[in-house]
Amino acid sequence: MFKYLTSFLILSILAACSSETGLGDQRSSSLIKPNFLIKQARYDCLLSKDKSLNSLEAFIPNFVIKIKESLPSAGLEIFFNQETSVNKFSLFYLDNNINFSSAIVSDLMNEEGMSDFADCIIQDNQMLSSNLYIDNKVLNFDSFEVEVLDCKFNDAYNYGTFSIEVDSFLNLIRKQDVLYFAKFQQVNELSSEFTWINYLSSNSDKDILYKGWINEQDSIIIQESFNIQSTCESSTSYRGYKVL
Repeated sequence: MFKYLTSFLILSILAACSSETGLGDQRSSSLIKPNFLIKQARYDCLLSKDKSLNSLEAFIPNFVIKIKESLPSAGLEIFFNQETSVNKFSLFYLDNNINFSSAIVSDLMNEEGMSDFADCIIQDNQMLSSNLYIDNKVLNFDSFEVEVLDCKFNDAYNYGTFSIEVDSFLNLIRKQDVLYFAKFQQVNELSSEFTWINYLSSNSDKDILYKGWINEQDSIIIQESFNIQSTCESSTSYRGYKVL
């Protein structure tokens, strides 16, 4: 139960706040849209049988140089799934909507020899992404703990029904004294499906947040309120690194 509550902690707090609003608030909340400033492409990769992460480590420096030359505003992150073997990883390319070009990234991956040590498949859906920061203070982690939840809004709920209370939610996180921000992502603004990603600067911050909320008496109520708003699959945890 503790693990279940923690997996859905972030979104459930938001749901607890916003589930108290009336029907009128739900309708007006549909006018509130995410501030999508970034677009994201994800490549899921599998190392060849005779290769190791040393090959990836050797690949990164030249690849980053080529990306900088072709896409100066690009960002790159690498995720390692903590629940699977080390032969899998995901590469995330992020850029503003104007300069975004996953085609260029794919071409550079091939030119620099990614296929020599790994088989990578780009996900069909390219996500619109919005960052949510405490006090609007931008955080840039070189390494981080990540939790990804794939979710869907239940009927009569939308981004606005919990974004109205985002400031209150971030105030709650602030009290835990951890370095944290979140990403809200959708294929498009009309989709009922969304991805919520929690970023924490370290495993110790993750533990602090976990222990702080697990001691809250209202955890069951929060979970029940969350289920009113949306339905999510089990979360996936990653260790992430920002390489550009």
